[in-house]
Order: sequence, then C-alpha cells, then structure tokens
Amino acid sequence: MSGLHALFAPRSIAVVGASKNPAKLGHRLLANVKEAGFAGAIYPVNPSGGSILGLPALERIEALPPGVDLALVSLPAPAVPEAIGALAARGVRAAVVLSSGFGEVDSEGRGAQDALLASARAAGMRLVGPNCMGVYSAPARLNGTYFWDLPEAPGGIAVVSQSGAYGGLIFRHLGSRGLGVSRFLSIGNQADVDITDVIEYLADDPATTLIACFVEALRDGRRFVRAARHASRRKPIVALKGGRSDAGRRAAGSHTGSLAGSYDVYRAALRHAGVVLAEETEEFFDAIETLVVSGSRRPAAARIAVITVSGGPSVVAADCAERSGLAVPALDDATQRRLRALLPPFAAVGNPVDLTPQVERERIADAVREVLTHEAIAGAVVVNVGLDIPEFADGVVAARDETGKPVVAFTADAPAIRERFHAAGIPVLPSPERAVRAWRALYLSGLGGLPKPTDDMGGPDMAPHTPPRSHAPRAVRGRTGGTRGAARPPDSSTGSENMGGVEGAPQPPERSRVPPDIETALREARGALPYAVARRLLENAGVRFCREATASTIDEAVSAADALGYPVVVKADAPGLAHKTEAGAVRLDVRSAAEVREACEDLERRLGGLGGPFEALDEVARVSFVVQERVGPGVELLVGARRDDVFGPVVAFGTGGVLTEVIADVSVRLAPLDDDEASEMLREGLRARLLEGPRGLPPVDRRAVAAVLCAVADLIASESAIAEIDLNPVIAAGDRLLAVDALVIVEPCEARP
Repeated sequence: MSGLHALFAPRSIAVVGASKNPAKLGHRLLANVKEAGFAGAIYPVNPSGGSILGLPALERIEALPPGVDLALVSLPAPAVPEAIGALAARGVRAAVVLSSGFGEVDSEGRGAQDALLASARAAGMRLVGPNCMGVYSAPARLNGTYFWDLPEAPGGIAVVSQSGAYGGLIFRHLGSRGLGVSRFLSIGNQADVDITDVIEYLADDPATTLIACFVEALRDGRRFVRAARHASRRKPIVALKGGRSDAGRRAAGSHTGSLAGSYDVYRAALRHAGVVLAEETEEFFDAIETLVVSGSRRPAAARIAVITVSGGPSVVAADCAERSGLAVPALDDATQRRLRALLPPFAAVGNPVDLTPQVERERIADAVREVLTHEAIAGAVVVNVGLDIPEFADGVVAARDETGKPVVAFTADAPAIRERFHAAGIPVLPSPERAVRAWRALYLSGLGGLPKPTDDMGGPDMAPHTPPRSHAPRAVRGRTGGTRGAARPPDSSTGSENMGGVEGAPQPPERSRVPPDIETALREARGALPYAVARRLLENAGVRFCREATASTIDEAVSAADALGYPVVVKADAPGLAHKTEAGAVRLDVRSAAEVREACEDLERRLGGLGGPFEALDEVARVSFVVQERVGPGVELLVGARRDDVFGPVVAFGTGGVLTEVIADVSVRLAPLDDDEASEMLREGLRARLLEGPRGLPPVDRRAVAAVLCAVADLIASESAIAEIDLNPVIAAGDRLLAVDALVIVEPCEARP
C-alpha cells in the first residue's frame, strides 16, 4: 500500500492524542473518525489508557500493532517529534500531524519540523502537515479532520488546501451548493507531502472527477506544472491562489523583474498546466459548480452568444465576456434574416440576441437552435429576468443537447426556468458577470494543458481549442538570417521520473554555442554584464540591434557619430548603470559634432565623479559612451526574461519605452516558448493594437517579434547563470525589429534561494 493510498484508503488508524475530555481537539478528532463509520481498526493512544468513546485506549505508541496504515497526531508541539519517531519505528505508513507550532512559527519550529521529516523519511513513512486540519475520504468513510457535521452529498470533488480554515470553507460551501466531496486533504506546512504529490495521486483516483486547490506556495513549480498538466487532461483542476500582493514580489534589477511579479508567473504556469485559475472566492466556487454540473461538455472556442429576453443584463454579459477574453461575434446576414423571420421586428439579432418578452413561445426553440448551430458560436450565456415560461428553458435545453455546445445561465424571478435548467444540467449563476466567468472556466478547462493555437476571433487572451500541432524542432533566426539548431527537442512521453513519463513543463532547449569570452563572463561575472558583452550574447541568440559604436573618449564619440550619420543618440556607460533613462544617461536627437561633444561633457560631469550615482564604488567610475543611430519611428516593445524562484525561467513581453512600469502592460509565460505561446502573447494587452501599426506606421511583422521572444526564452532556459534579461525598448516597424538597449543580470546558481 503506497503512502498516499494509506492516507486516503487506510485499513487501520491510530489517533495519537485522543482525549476523554470532550472539550479537547483530540476527543473531537476521535469522535469524527468513529462517527463517520470507518470500518477498519481504530486505536486511540492516550497515556491514561482506559476507554475513550467505547474504544480501548493504548497507553503508548509502542503498544500499536506493527504496520498501522494511518496515524492522526493531535498533540502539543513539543510531544510530536518523539511521537513521530515512535510511529516510524512501528512501521506506520502515513502520519497526519494536525498540531501547530512548527515551521510556520520561527527558526526553532523549522528545526523541529525538519526533525519530524528526517524521522519519517528514514522509515519510509509519509508525513502530512504539520499545522493542518486533517484528511477526509468518503470512499473509506473516513473523517480524520477537526471538522464535524460535514455535508454528506455524494460527489467526486477532491479538495487539497494549504490553509486548513479555507479548506473547511471550501468543504462547507460546496455542500451548501449540493456538491459532494470525495477526498479532502489539508496539507499545512508541506514538510513532506505537498500539493503536487496529492495531484499526482488524484489524477489516477477513480473516486475523483474534479480537483479543487487552494494554493499559497509551491516548492517545485516545474514539477507541479508537470503533475497538473497530466491530471488536467483527465479531469478538471480549479485553483485559487492566496498571497498575491506586491509585497510578495521578487526584488529585481530590471523592468522585467519588477513587472513580472510572482502572481503573474503563477497565472502563466497554471494556465500552461490547464488549471482553471479563479481570481476570487465566488469565481472559484462558480467554476467548480459549473464544471461539475456541465459534465463533459466543453466549448471548442472562446466565442459565445448571449441569448436573452432581458436587454440590459445581456449587455452587461457581453461587456464582461470581452473583458474576460471571450469574443461575442456578430452573426452573419443570413442567420440574422432567419432570426428576424422568427422574432418580433424590434428584436436584436446581431449578438447579443434579444428574443424580447413578446416572442411567440413556440418559436423560442427554433430561434435558440439557429444561434447555437452557427459555426462561429461555441456556446452561450442565456439571460432571463422575469419571463418564467417553460418554453424558454425547453428551447435552450433542446438546442444545447442537439449541438453539444455548453450553456450557462443567469436567471432572476424565474423559478420554473431555474428548476428546469438545474434538472437538465445547465448551471445557473446569480449575476450576468458570474455566468460569463463560469462559461469561461469551461473553456479554460477544455484546453487541458494543451498548447494554445492562434485565432483572430479568440479574444485578447484566449484562443480556441484545436488538436495540438506536431512539435517539430523550431529554429531561431540568427542575425545573419541563418538558423541555430533546434530550439528544443520535440515533445515526448519520456518526461520526469516523478511524473511517470508525463510531458508537462517546457523543457530546456539545446544549448547554443556561446563565444568563449562570453562563456567566461557568464561563469565569473556577478550582477549586470557590461553592455557590450550583453549585446554580443543576445546577438548570438538571434536578437538584432541598431547600428552603434562604443567610445572611451569624447573625441572617439564625435568620430563615431560622424561615421554613423546624424541625428544620433548618445548614452553614458559605466559599471552599475542599469537603467540609463532613469539615471539621465541618455541624450536623444543629437544633430551635430558640437552637440555630441556637449552631451558627452555633461554626462561625464554628472555621472563620472564622486557624489554621482557611483559614489559607492571603490574608485571613481570611468564613463564611456555608446553612440547609436536614431531608430524610428516605430512601436516600442519590452522583451525580457527572468528566473523565478518557484517556476524557473520565464519570459515577458509588453509595451516598452520610458512608460513601461507606469503602463505595466505585460504578459508572462514559462520558458522556453513554443510558437503558439509566443503568438498568443502578441495578441494580449495594449501592444496587440500597437502591433497593427498606429498613426500611419506599417503593421509589425508578428513572426519577427515571436522569433525574438522565443530566442530570449531559449537563452534564459539554456544559460543557468542568467537571472534576468531586459530588452527595452525594442523598436518595431514593419519587418524591422531592432533592440536599442540591453541589460543582462548574472547570478551564480548557488546564490539563489
């Protein structure tokens, strides 16, 4: 019997710390185990012995028979280490430590927690917690938690929560909606068993049809992605992430690092894994309910119809859909003509489709069918306020069944319709916005961790679900127009041993050849690479830069400007100068030799002496100069990457230039990227419109931008010494894509958390 099987399907249980006092948690825990109807052997352990709740109590753990499957430990923290050692010596297969006072408290608690783990691992015993609320398993009739009077609705929802209190909230709230929980585990401090272990188990658990997670922190983000991606192809996973504030962001030296905060990376990682990530509690519960009630129906694309008899709420639903990344496409002329023949002349037939309260009841079914059979529509949100007629519900249900396209409803003052929808498996939500977001959860779950193909109708951050393309090796274009090897090996089924050979998180690409001097810099440097080295590194990866020259003296800067041709841009360069614009180290539109000389003298005077930004250096910094051609006009973009503490290398793309952090328009993905993911990033946020060519500029060649994104993603994925990459701005117009500044921060692997 495996450790987690012993946890969820034990044949025998020891309750260590069982108490005769009904006011004690140890008494409540034993009562819960007994009252739930557990059929196996139950061994209360209490130094006083005697009888507790009609069960003979053992005075010492050493009196347990060998090989008990599960121990529930409810003791004061100081007594737990000895108890875990004794349980391990008796061959107990799994232990749940509900006691608090360990790693969540202080360094002494962390030391005690480490000792628990060492004892458990030495004996091959799995350890849950400490600082948790226990385990529940409906198939085993086991309530090994502190919760009493739990809902008993049948169902296949498995809940894993890092917060005991929030786990209890999930349990009870699902019960209030008539949704049944099959398994529940509060994992607390995750000393041993973590959320990834549980997802791996639940992926193959026949009693589980949906996995709901409350996540606070992950130890190994890439392993979690592999496990979740595998599981999400078999059953839906819905998650809510706690701890998203700016206070949790990683301190970083680049624009990319400051913009790509920890929650942005969690969002990208969970999306890659096919997890439906809810932004708030209501959305979390709505997504779970909708996925359960809708069964196996999933949308084939991110395109909905809004069908209503209530104009105002339908407009709200359509607005919410577009904000949420769903398209609400207009119906074609032929479909609109057929709808006009069925509906009153004042009905709206474009989408949203307003049948109006005056619709002839016998025509509702035909009208709804006309909308749902349209090839541009992947499903519908239906809205009914106050027109409580069975024909509306029957028409929607019939069209849903005929097309197989999922429907989610918002109703008010229509109890008969609500009842019919419930009976037919159509989720009913209490507002138009919640109905739309619930439909979106169906779409996201249907992706199941597959690559997201492109579709112009898919909305700004969504794409329709189509069969995955073959993952042939991609070549990244070099600066000479050639190629450099395969960006990554093709996907295969020979992945991580922890996953049993399941493909999941992006794998590192084949390492490209790096010039020896740059290789040395990556190995030996600390902090920001010199600009010239950073540029060569990125050029080697396939990034094109503008024409420029470096100069160590003002006279050399003037000669460089004369050779490049005016106007030029003059920049100061010195150790520690990461953000030139913020430091006032850039002069734009310099039009003559005299202006070059004036600019260099000013930069040298302000930045090179004591009292300037480099005063902390051991000696006065020597300012050199970079003279560049003036590039433009064009769209200013940010391309960057960083090494996240949890998920490893990630890539960022957004609006660039001096307002980068003010606008904060950025998308994040795990690195390396495939072509679909790169293309998807181009469709998100404000830059999606910028790439179309504003103010008379030619549309930007999206393939060129995607190639740069993939190149930067490959670079950080293959070079473990790189902590951050920042290209800002990259100026794009038509098929011209030129970087005008670069920052690469190097950090030794041993210095990372």
